Amino acid sequence: MSIELILIPIGIAVVQSVGERIERSKGQEKTYKIKTVMKREHLLKQAIEQYGCEVKNLNQKNYLTEIGDIKIHFQLDGNGVFEAVFDNSVATKAALEFIENVNEEYKYAIQQETYRKLLQRAEQKGLDLESEEIQGDRSILLTFNVNSMRDGG
Repeated sequence: MSIELILIPIGIAVVQSVGERIERSKGQEKTYKIKTVMKREHLLKQAIEQYGCEVKNLNQKNYLTEIGDIKIHFQLDGNGVFEAVFDNSVATKAALEFIENVNEEYKYAIQQETYRKLLQRAEQKGLDLESEEIQGDRSILLTFNVNSMRDGG
């Protein structure tokens, strides 16, 4: 008997409109913020790096990355969600495109972490990985053989 599982890069629903996602800094006309749905610091860092940017830790809740001469700060808001801070010289459309691209990498990082945990737990439960196939959309099809319980496990 075998079990097939598909790990899909989960779509993180963004129900906020563009207008709600962008907040001009009050009293500071030089920057604006874009709210994200990203919460996990290590996955944000991994997503930015997978996108091809270097990440500098300013502290545990603030990161800085650069594309060319453009600096982008990521900071945790009061709800534990990261927001990106852009200089007003960066076009809003370009900033939103950057955030969407990093968000795609973030979803992929979540999938990778889930994949590793799933393989570890499957082995603990006596499941043997029979096959693994990565699809064009980055989803992963895993087929496990169900064996009898190992060592009373």
